[in-house]
Formats: sequence, structure tokens, C-alpha cells
Amino acid sequence: MLRADGSAAAIGAAKRRSILAALAIDLNRVVSADRLMDLAWEGAPPPTAKAALQGHVAQLRKSLGDGVELITRAPGYQLRAPRSAVDMTQFEDLVAAARDAPDAEAVELLDAALSLHRGPPLADVSAERLRREVVDRLDESMINAVHELAWRLHRIGRAAEGINPLREAVAMRPLREPLVELLVLSLHQAGRQAEALDVYHATRTRLAEELGVVPGPALQAAFHGVLSAAEESEPPSAPAQLPRESTGFVGRADELAQLDRTRGDGAVQILTGPAGVGKTALALRWAHRSAAQFPDGCLFSDLQGIADADPVEPGHVLGGFLRALGVAEARIPDNTDERAALYRSMLSSRRMLVVLDNARSAAQVRPLLPGAGCSVLVTSRSRLNGLAAMAGAVQIPVSPLSREAAVDVLRTVLGAKRIDTEPEAAAELAELCDRLPLALRIAAARAPNRTIRSLVAATANDRHRLDTLSLPDSGEGVRTALAASYRWLEPASARLFRLLGEHPGDSIDCLAAAALAGTAAHETQSQLEQLASVHLLQESGQGRYRWSDLVRLYAVGIGQEESVPERNAAFTRLLEHYMHIADRGLRFVVDSPWHRWVSPTPTELPEVRTAQAALSWFRAEETNLHRVLELAISRGEHARACHLALSLERFHHRLGDREAQTELSRRGLGIARELGDSRAQAIFSAHLCENLAS
Repeated sequence: MLRADGSAAAIGAAKRRSILAALAIDLNRVVSADRLMDLAWEGAPPPTAKAALQGHVAQLRKSLGDGVELITRAPGYQLRAPRSAVDMTQFEDLVAAARDAPDAEAVELLDAALSLHRGPPLADVSAERLRREVVDRLDESMINAVHELAWRLHRIGRAAEGINPLREAVAMRPLREPLVELLVLSLHQAGRQAEALDVYHATRTRLAEELGVVPGPALQAAFHGVLSAAEESEPPSAPAQLPRESTGFVGRADELAQLDRTRGDGAVQILTGPAGVGKTALALRWAHRSAAQFPDGCLFSDLQGIADADPVEPGHVLGGFLRALGVAEARIPDNTDERAALYRSMLSSRRMLVVLDNARSAAQVRPLLPGAGCSVLVTSRSRLNGLAAMAGAVQIPVSPLSREAAVDVLRTVLGAKRIDTEPEAAAELAELCDRLPLALRIAAARAPNRTIRSLVAATANDRHRLDTLSLPDSGEGVRTALAASYRWLEPASARLFRLLGEHPGDSIDCLAAAALAGTAAHETQSQLEQLASVHLLQESGQGRYRWSDLVRLYAVGIGQEESVPERNAAFTRLLEHYMHIADRGLRFVVDSPWHRWVSPTPTELPEVRTAQAALSWFRAEETNLHRVLELAISRGEHARACHLALSLERFHHRLGDREAQTELSRRGLGIARELGDSRAQAIFSAHLCENLAS
């Protein structure tokens, strides 16, 4: 409250300030004594309120001074003063004057009115009821004035000056579309298109969440106006997102040639292979070499299908691709299907290459496939059979390098002189690394000042090979890469993989795997297929699955998660499985009656009904059988080992392999003596003498 001379009147008592505020709000109008008492005492005036009110009025008359009168007029009191003495009435007069004024003059008047706003209305008044009655009305008057000011500024090209007041008004009334519309237009005029679009999207979301409606026509028109202008200002984009390719790329002539042959318009090609085999390096080599065939550019995304965290969502990738293609942020839909449709539309008339690295599944890739005219190259540890079946994708397997190419990888890192000095050691190291580029590069990186032979000696140790093929500073390496594939597995498949560490060979069929896991063959088959789908196993034909040395070592390590009794039981099941099949086969291989194993027969065994079938089985399993025999001996399974040795000796006798037969007779005789089995000793001794005499 101002005195006539413009100085502020200081009013100390809280109720006195409430009384003065009520009178000022109704300046030059009579306010009843009952209303004043009701407001000052919050609806519960005491019996002494009337006398107290008279006392407060008397004190106010002393404080107000000349030019401002507080008079008694039935049924209460009236505050008389010029309208400019009260901020609220002065504000109203300035706003009213601006309505009929030209734009520039109106801006000055509205600025003056809004400058009177110095914080929350009635902030120092304790009368809560009075504030509830007045504050909303005062806020609404201020918001309307801001809207009028911003509109006038927009019309005279000075919209930037109204942005901050508009933002405050929108914060107070976030669902009032005319305010938002004017803020969008003002930001656009100020060259702040991105902010304008953000304001629109935020309001659209809030309208949907709180009211279940979409923006009205005027606000949508403002949005599309900003959008059109933004698109006109953006030049067509030809993205070139391919990462730099690895130096020292070696080999892969066959795979590169196949990629060239199947590159046609709309082609989808999948490079699939085990961890560390160099799929990404191959993809980048071909993509860079073929970039000229795609004049509209190349898009690239690492889908992080092998990362510890969740793989990248297709919607996120589509958003990045659309931005790279020059689509304004505001035009990018929230829905993944709508993003995919817009993406296909953007690429419909272009010739581009899309490289999708480290895909987890066909479902992750499918929304990222453009229409005809653009080529897609995918890398994955999975075969992505769904893409081959539904999108006609061509699967291109990426196998370990040839021995020569693997040695060439070492040559690129260690230098030709060192390789030429130790060629045999280099070849051995290549094999110890399973001829995988990842393992080869890590092995070479860890031997800057060592001989290759010393590195071979360190790597040949099965217990520490995976440690040798890892980088201590980053933890990256073969074990980490295999762990990422292992994490993809379902629990039953992961358990089977762990138990494969109990198998000493390098291949297995479904029935042997079922015996090892103690599960039904049809269940085991699906688990083997999942292991093969992520290249922890490789199908080698005739229903067999193979694994590399490094995968075997990882399986042995991860197999320690199984309990010792469970691992021992798995090996015993495998051992008895082989023994039963050998016994069955020997019925057709040897003429004399044969002492057979008497333990319960496993439920699922292969069909062995002829001598040819028995010998075919033996040839397929020969390496495994000998390794299982040695492991059984080392584990103290002497009774079963003795019986298996008898069977294997007879198979070798039938095949005429005297050297192997003699060695088995000697090994078996030693086991039989450990057991004290006189009958087995007699059989082995007789066979040994027979073989040595012939």
C-alpha cells in the first residue's frame, strides 16, 4: 500500500494487514464490518472482535497519512485513494489501457503492468481465506496479461522478449493450449525450433496422460508450422556411419566373394560364427570395400547382443537412424512400429547399406530391415534362422581361419622376421588359439619381447590357456567372449554345456549327451541345437556335434559350478553308455560268447544290428572311447575301465589294428591286476600272447 507521496506504509500487526488488504482489494468500495471480522479472525471472530476491529481501523488511519482515507460508512468501512495507490488496481488500469492501444504502445503498458508483480500476491497477509478468494483471480489476470503481451510482441517481431514470461505462465497453466501455442510460435520466431518442438511434445504427452485428449487444431497447426520450417532448412543427408576397419585384415577371400555374389538390391546377409572368429572385421572390410555401390550412404549400429546389459531396443536404433537421415526430432514417432514404417519410407528411394553388428535375435533385427533397394549386413553368434525363413536372409558361416591365414595374423602383429625365425612354433600357436583372430591377436600382443616357442609353452597348458588368451588390463579375451555366448543359454542347455566338460573328447552325439546329462534324448536334442545355434558347438553331420579346444576348456572351467557328485555321476553315465553300446556291437563283431556288462541298460541306445553298423559306430567314437578309458582309469573306475578295455581290444582285433590291440591288452592287463580279476587277466594275457605270436 502506497501513501499519496509514493512512500510505502508499514503495517505491523497481522490482523491489521489482513483488514487493510481486504479494504484495498475493494478500493473505493464499502466493505462490511462483518466481512472484515470474518476474514481477520478466519471465520471465528470472538465477542471482542468488533471493538478490536475499531481499534485496528483507528491505527490504520494514523499509518496511512494524507491522500488516503479510511472512512466509516454503513455497514462497514471504505478505503478511498487514487487507483494508482494499490498495485492491483493500477495493474487493472494499465491492462485495460493496453487493449485499445497500438502494438508498440500496448507492449509498454503491459510491461509496466507486469512489473508490478513482485512475488506471490498477499504474501505478507495471514488471512488464509482472503488469499484463497483472491490469489487465483490475481494469477489469472497476470496470465492473461502475459498472453496479451506475448501476442503483441509476436506481431511486431519481438517474440523473444515474451518467451520467459510465457514459460512462467505455461508452468502455472500447463494444459492451457493457447498459452502453449503462443510459446511454440514465439520460440519458433526466435529461431529456437528444437525448444518449440519439445514444448509441443511435452504438452501433447501431458494432455494424453491427464485428460486423454490430443492437442487441438490451433496447437497442432503451430507444431506443423515449426516442423515444416525445420525440414526446409535441413539439407538431404547421406550418412557415412561405418566405423574404421581393423588394420591387418587377413584372408576371408571365399566369404568376401560370397558377400559380393549375394549383394543384390534388398539383400539381407548374415555373417554367423563363433565368438572371436572375426565377423565384425569381415563385415567392415566388405562394407568399406563396397561403399561405392551404395551412393546414398551407410548406416551402422552395434546392437550389443553379446553385452552384459540388455541388447539395444530396435526403437532406439530406429530413432538414431532417422536422425541420421535428416528427420527432425519432432517427426520421429514414439511407437517402434511407426518409426519402422517411417524408416522404410525414408529409404524407399535410396540405395544404402545397413550394417547391424552383434545382433541377438531375429526379433531385434526385423524392425530394422528396409524395403527393396537397400542391402543389409548382419553379424551374429546366432544363426538367426527366423530371418532366413521369413525374410529370405542368406546365412554366410564364418569359420576359423586356415592355418596359413592364422599364421599371417601373427605375422601382421609380430612382424615377418619373428615368424620366419620360428615357423613351426607359429603354426603350433595358431592351432592352440583355434585359429581365431581374437585369440591370435591377444596371444601376439602378450609376447612383444618373448620367443614364440615360449609363448607356445605357456599357451599349451590347458589349466591356464584361457588366462593366457585374455588381456589383464581390460579383462577382454576368449573367456569373456565365450561367457557372453554362454549367458544366452536357457538353464537346461547351460547345464548340459557345463556337463560337457566331463567329456574328454571333442565330439558327441545326442544319445551320449543324453546319457551325460541324464535327460531324455528329445530334450537333449533341443539343448544341443541351442548350443549349436550360438556356436558353442558345431554340427558335423550324421547327428554329431563338435567343439573346439578353447570351448572345451571353458566348459571344464564353468563346469566347476556343478557339484562333484553330479560331475562324477555324469561321467559314470557316459562311461556306462559307451560300454553298453560296445557290448551290443560285439555280438556282431566277434564269434565267441562274450562276457557282457550286467548293470541296468540305459533307456536310449543307438540301433546296432549288424557288424557294419557296429564297426561304423566304433570308428566314429574311437577317439572318444580311448579318451574315456584313460579318464576312467585316472578316476579310479577300474572295474568299468577293465570291461571297456576288453571291448575296445576286440574291436581293434576285428579291424586288424595290431598295434592298438597290443596296447589295449597291456593296459587292460595292468587294470585287471589292480582289480585282482583273474578271469580278465587270463583273457588279456591270452590276447596279448596271440597278438605277439602272429
